[in-house]
Amino acid sequence: MTLATSPYVETFDGIGGGLPTGFTVRTAATATALGTTASLTTAKTAWNNTSGAFKNLASATGLTATSTTAEQDASTNRALGVRQTGTVGDPGAAFVFQVANTNGRTDFKLTFLLQSLDPSSPRTANWQVDYGTGDTPSTFTTVSTGNTTGGSAFTNKPITVDFGSQLDNVTGPVWIRIVTTSASTGSGNRPTSAIDDFTLAWSTPTGNTPALTVAPATLDFGNQNINTTSATKNYTLSAANLTGNVTVTAPARFTISKNGTDFTSTLTYSPAELTMARAVAVRFTPTAQGTATGTITNVSAGATSRNVTVTGNGVDPSNLLSAFDNCTTSLSDGWSQFSVSGAQTWACTAFGRDASDPTGKASKPNGVQINGYANSTNNTNEDWLISPAYDLTSGYNFPLFSFWSRVAFTGDPLQLRISTNYSGTGSPTASGVAWTDIPAQFPSQASDTWTQTGNIDLSAYKGQKVYLAFVYTSSTEDGARWTLDDISLLNSSTPPPPALFSNAASGLDFNYVAANTTANQTLSLTFNNLTGPATITSSDPAFLLSKDGTTFSSTLTYTVAEASGTTKNITVRFAPTQANRNFTGTLTAVTANATSLTIPVSGNTYNTDNTLEVVNWNLEWFGSTQNGPSNKNQQQANVQTILNSIKADVYAFVEVVDTVRLANVVSQLPGGPYTYKVSRYGSYADNPTDPDYAGAQKLAFVYKTGMLSNVTISSLFRCSEAESCPGYNPWSGGRFPYVMDADVTLNGITKRIKFVVIHAKANTAPTATSYQRRKAAADQLKAELDAHYGSENIVILGDFNDDLDVTITSDAGTTATSYSSFTSDAANYPALTLPLSLAGKKSTVSYNDMIDHVVVSNEMNTYYIPGSAAVLTNAASLVTNYGNTTTDHYPILTRYLFSNVTANKSALANDQLQVYPNPVANTLRLSAPELGKSLRLQVSTTDGRVVLSTTGSLEQLNEKINQRLTGLSSGMYILKLTGEKQSYVKRFVKQ
Repeated sequence: MTLATSPYVETFDGIGGGLPTGFTVRTAATATALGTTASLTTAKTAWNNTSGAFKNLASATGLTATSTTAEQDASTNRALGVRQTGTVGDPGAAFVFQVANTNGRTDFKLTFLLQSLDPSSPRTANWQVDYGTGDTPSTFTTVSTGNTTGGSAFTNKPITVDFGSQLDNVTGPVWIRIVTTSASTGSGNRPTSAIDDFTLAWSTPTGNTPALTVAPATLDFGNQNINTTSATKNYTLSAANLTGNVTVTAPARFTISKNGTDFTSTLTYSPAELTMARAVAVRFTPTAQGTATGTITNVSAGATSRNVTVTGNGVDPSNLLSAFDNCTTSLSDGWSQFSVSGAQTWACTAFGRDASDPTGKASKPNGVQINGYANSTNNTNEDWLISPAYDLTSGYNFPLFSFWSRVAFTGDPLQLRISTNYSGTGSPTASGVAWTDIPAQFPSQASDTWTQTGNIDLSAYKGQKVYLAFVYTSSTEDGARWTLDDISLLNSSTPPPPALFSNAASGLDFNYVAANTTANQTLSLTFNNLTGPATITSSDPAFLLSKDGTTFSSTLTYTVAEASGTTKNITVRFAPTQANRNFTGTLTAVTANATSLTIPVSGNTYNTDNTLEVVNWNLEWFGSTQNGPSNKNQQQANVQTILNSIKADVYAFVEVVDTVRLANVVSQLPGGPYTYKVSRYGSYADNPTDPDYAGAQKLAFVYKTGMLSNVTISSLFRCSEAESCPGYNPWSGGRFPYVMDADVTLNGITKRIKFVVIHAKANTAPTATSYQRRKAAADQLKAELDAHYGSENIVILGDFNDDLDVTITSDAGTTATSYSSFTSDAANYPALTLPLSLAGKKSTVSYNDMIDHVVVSNEMNTYYIPGSAAVLTNAASLVTNYGNTTTDHYPILTRYLFSNVTANKSALANDQLQVYPNPVANTLRLSAPELGKSLRLQVSTTDGRVVLSTTGSLEQLNEKINQRLTGLSSGMYILKLTGEKQSYVKRFVKQ
């Protein structure tokens, strides 16, 4: 493209006939590569089309997030867009504009609209504007960052970029890119992004117009110790046709000089001095820790002012912080990376830690990140992120190292290592280079929450210069995404506090173990900075502990000399002696002056041959060609792998799209035979002849034919003209409850059970309306079951799209769940998964709430195995990149027992008493199937001393125990609740 008169404007309204002159679209663009030319799909394409390609899209201007495909096609206002996928443009998608030269032109400015067009896409892409020069540029200069699309948002954002003098009078080709060089973040669909109304403006000075030129336009001084002065950096100031002096002014903490010796904040150059280009010397003298950014202004009458951006980072040598704020294209803050194997490396990311977000979920530029999953597959990698040299020879009493990290998906944990003889360059694994592992607590895999690891004591290395390294590994089986930010080394006048941490903080689950047999698992505990012995105690004699795997007891003790600064592998043995019961307990590690560590342990002696296992699972657009995971064959294979492992008797699925794929999965399930039933309707699809039925989310049952007989299938609230049904709008446009009645036989005993699978209205905008629709549906279902099925065995299960403790809808005008009609009638409809909500469990990959649930009738609750409800998060470890390749929900398991197999009634009763959280710091809650107003509560110490004895309703007892709780000393207590039905006993730990 040869520029003519300013401005150049491109609206993209004619891209149905091809790309405008000067524009190309590219993939595989990087900081050093222009990218590979791609083709444009010139036919009009809908925003939610998930095929990876550059596309002719309707502009967001004049439309809304809910505009239909027909409305999009009718729009004459077009935009140039791209749908990224794992194989198309993620990362590396680029919209590129090339001009032949900029001779005689200055002061370039660019404006355009950056549009995020598919609000159903939760992933986020980060876009930047950069430029390169020459026929095939190999370096690009970034001029605008932090522009995002996706995140389930519909946006139309104006972007303005000022190139200053950087594109002035370039004699050869100039390439301007709008590009995403970093991978998208989050899970689910990638965004549809577009640009529109591309406008490039410039000035055309006359031959005698005063002009100033600066080069380079940026100076970065990196890290500089506070109250010291940096080395000098220079920029060149040139001028032409001046009519007056040039005034150069530096911002605070920066000084300037003509001769490199005499520095000040302001300089004046006469026209005579600038008949030739002059070097302006700049220094940086920080007085406080943190990033300093400003502009050196160059001003003269009649000339366009020129600015030089200056940046530096003030460093307190006894309080070093690597915040990575300037980590955009290459690693900053003195950190480097070295790849031992594999193509994926540590690199800058715009998704650093947002310190203002207490949830640890938000992101803010910038940080460092690596992901072994690339190009739709896991890859083998070993990559080192290496610190700058830390000088511990002086100035440190207790050098304490801390960092924030976040991990998404499953894969190997990071390793933290330290070296005293690494040179600072070259291979960290070279011969003679020694590294020592440092015990460090990293967040659990797939937790995807910013977590601080603090107070790692490096006192053992005082008097030396050291390097620290984070070592990342991935394989063809697993590749987690790790992000690091805000890494610090500070001097403390006092030793760090003792700390305990474990590789199994979420707990050990032994599952089924036959009574009077044993099973072992290994628990790793790390003990840091101990000042006294550490003790680990089991709350239940069924769980035993051993240092050597031979001698077992309920308590272990480690001395300071034995354990401090080490990680110990403890053998935990599950040794149940009672059949047909659940066992739950805690392993509590305590030491002086440290927060105690509690690890839940569980197991059961219910043989799966004698119980009914029921699983409900949202399969996220299973088999859809338009939505959900992009690789449908991999999604099907992953679902097959997970179901083969679960081996349940009955499955209730939601979001089934491709019924042929479902049939293929069912035909290969082990332990069958199984068969399946699929709803003949879905949202906005009244029956199989409806053109929307094939692509609709459907409900399905899969079950063992040898266990279920006399099966009948029906639905609730459906009628022949779906839109006229009273439940049509509440049930998400006709996604009515799907019902299976069946005779279920266990151990020769047969019970008739009604299974009701639901997929409720999602919490989409406007969320208050979604809440009301969901509540209306729940109320309708409750009324129907009360009126017609009041004495039946009923299991209601599926994706409730709301939690049962409090609603997930923030603007509902209430915190009450939309299922309050059920939860307020808990005597008749116990919510089996409510304890999971109260215990802080989550049923989706990306959010911290339980929205997949099971509620049963009181008749069915008779057969429920107390405490068996579980979120099967371990499913994620069975496949690659679970949240992106399989589904964004976890399976939910509940178990039931009909048989005459003798059960220990007191043990079953104890399982029905829930005490959470356990251990408890300040507040706990009791839950039991007792409605009386004269329940008796007694709390005593392990030596029999009664510390509380009172009566009242369950709610009154909750108030009274919490009033007493603050006065209790740390330790274990025995709680006994006596009700009209039963007596219950439970232990809890007060921290």
